[in-house]
Amino acid sequence: MTSNPKGAVIVNAYWQGGDEGAKDIAASLRALGANVDFLRANEVDLAVGEGLSGRFPYDFAVFLDKDDHLARLLEKGGVRLFNSAESIRLADDKMLTHIALLPLPQPETLSSPLFFAGEDDAAFLDKVQSRLGYPIVVKKCFGAFGKGVYLAKNREELAVLRKELLAEPHLYQKYVECGASDFRVITVGGKAVAAMKRKATKQGEFRANAALGGSGEAAELTEEMRFLAEEASKRLGLEYAGVDLLWDGSKYLIAEVNSNAHFALIRKVTGVDVAKEYAKYILSEIKGEQA
Repeated sequence: MTSNPKGAVIVNAYWQGGDEGAKDIAASLRALGANVDFLRANEVDLAVGEGLSGRFPYDFAVFLDKDDHLARLLEKGGVRLFNSAESIRLADDKMLTHIALLPLPQPETLSSPLFFAGEDDAAFLDKVQSRLGYPIVVKKCFGAFGKGVYLAKNREELAVLRKELLAEPHLYQKYVECGASDFRVITVGGKAVAAMKRKATKQGEFRANAALGGSGEAAELTEEMRFLAEEASKRLGLEYAGVDLLWDGSKYLIAEVNSNAHFALIRKVTGVDVAKEYAKYILSEIKGEQA
């Protein structure tokens, strides 16, 4: 890496919902003296041929997209990524996340068998309802902001969801009764820095995501929450993460882990400047790797 490394904050090419937080991180890096640009993924010009072609004039990148392919191209070009391509892959695929986190406590989860063609097997749904009971949470393996997450209250609803999702990677999960709430813990450099409780505000909604109208309030970061969030980040290799926990009445369970978690709400309710904490960590890593 050069003596005066130049960085980029990269967001998705076609969705602008994450720009504010990304620009906050870029501003925090600049405030600490870093030379940083803000880019969309489609501005990166790299290709595979007889070697890696194209030009990316940056030494490191804060990668706030979930484009695993682009992340790997950047790493092949010698770019230091925050987060790494592999950690993004593990966090983005919800079933891979659960597998990688074994044996940490999680809701009981069944993966849907890979489907190419042919007839579905009704016996699989017999197993799902027998193992998990109703209601059953049904999730697409890829999705964000609570989208692609459903609740089946009976066999009829379960069968409808299975028919809709059969050709997509998805999973079935035991429902945890927690008052339509969860806990979001932000980790930076593998350390928990902020926690909030989220709660659904819409009648009949079981998902507490802020993007779906969920409210937030500062939460005490207990030792159990801290351990699970930090251990999940470590096992997935995430240097920045949002770890979602469910309280089942006796213990916390890891529900999901997000590699590019938005932080506007948690910053508002806790006062923790997540962008600044992340920027400080990134620059400490860069300086350490230069030494």
